[in-house]
Amino acid sequence: MREFSEVHEPMLIGGARIDRTDRLEVTNPARPREIVGTIVRGTPDDIDAAVLAAKAAQPAWARKGFRERAAILERGLAKLEEGQDERAVLLVRENGKPLLQARDELMSVIRRQRLALSYAGQLEEGRLLEAPRGRSFISYKPYGVVASIVPWNSPIILGFTQIVAALLVGNSVIVKPPESCPLTLIGSIALFSSMLPPGVLNVVTGLPGEIGDALTSHPGIDKVAFTGSIGSARHILSKTAQTIKDVTLELGGNDPAIILPGSTISSEMVDAIRDAAFEMTGQVCMAIKRIYVPKSLRDEFLARFSESVDRIVVGDGLADQVTMGPLHSAAGRKRAQDLLDVAASGGATVQPLGSVHNEEDFAQGHFVMPTVVTGIEDRSPLVADEQFCPVIPVLDYDELDDAVARANNTVFGLSGSVWGDDVDQAIRVAGRIEAGQIWVNAHGPAALNHQAPYGGVKQSGIGRKSGIEGILEYAQSQTITTREC
Repeated sequence: MREFSEVHEPMLIGGARIDRTDRLEVTNPARPREIVGTIVRGTPDDIDAAVLAAKAAQPAWARKGFRERAAILERGLAKLEEGQDERAVLLVRENGKPLLQARDELMSVIRRQRLALSYAGQLEEGRLLEAPRGRSFISYKPYGVVASIVPWNSPIILGFTQIVAALLVGNSVIVKPPESCPLTLIGSIALFSSMLPPGVLNVVTGLPGEIGDALTSHPGIDKVAFTGSIGSARHILSKTAQTIKDVTLELGGNDPAIILPGSTISSEMVDAIRDAAFEMTGQVCMAIKRIYVPKSLRDEFLARFSESVDRIVVGDGLADQVTMGPLHSAAGRKRAQDLLDVAASGGATVQPLGSVHNEEDFAQGHFVMPTVVTGIEDRSPLVADEQFCPVIPVLDYDELDDAVARANNTVFGLSGSVWGDDVDQAIRVAGRIEAGQIWVNAHGPAALNHQAPYGGVKQSGIGRKSGIEGILEYAQSQTITTREC
């Protein structure tokens, strides 16, 4: 087994790397006794220092035009092309996802954010409208200082989606990385920020309970961007309400996939559904969480889907043959087992599938086998809640209207998908699903159109990412109207 040195990442405040001896350890989900590295255990005083630095740097940054800022940010993205292989290995070790997925995350950040920068000219021009006796000019202004709170499951993609959009508009940013998976993100930010004026982009690390409230309630923070759970979002909203801060929230999902009656159950379909359900060990907000199949197709679908899932190889994400890594934490593994226990006690059939790459690794890591559950009731937590693990319930239905109603019977509304041979019928059904984005014959991160807005309805979030709408989440419109006649 390859030997690695521990990685330490200081904070970044006002362009300086701030280090302390009080540190937090980051461990490997595949080998929890292995320390991958450490970060500084920050305090509310560090939040104060970062806010002061961000507020001092922001006015000069905002005075630059959109195109000028985009050119500077492009130089930062070019820096991210350096050392990607090493950072991908580090991401696997601190996160758990397979190496191929880690590499894709790092490469896709650059592609996605270059698309975001392409809106600079359109944003700089603003809009011109006729007014009753003159003209109205609509321009886009920054909020000021934006707090970016990043989750552990895809920290590079989700972090830079918030960071680049906020910076392009002219905000300065303070990033709170996930304490369990911060190292690759901080290292990437350090590279990126080397092309920026000091203080425009800052990083404060630490535990949510020790610095989270100081960040979200700070009077010097003008907007909060958060990706994470509904419960954490409720707490953040209670803090931002004290100073009436704007928020962008991307929260959980319980995404349904509906297979239409008369559909062809092809290998392409079952493999795509498998990938959308089990990518990153099911720890994706927009993963398929529930599958609805017509009773007439149930047996055929289950046979072919189970065969596809059984090809998954579970183990350390650095091993070449592995296609699914561990869950990120011991708590996540316990929750998965609890969901399975409840389902089994309620009479459901629980079918673990896949193969183990290395039994010794499996015994010590946060591993759960990919599992298909049938004969389960809608009220079971595995169906009603977001499981965030590699366990997928398959439910049958008689009438399509019933499947749509059951798919919509949830507080979540992030994504969904419809699968079938008749694309026009699938589009009509997709329009009935209560979610922010619905795919036809596809699902998940690989199916996203990054020119289109992405976000949830109901309790799955507030605001949008991607497209020009995602940039405008970090802008406030200003209207100037003239009287000329």
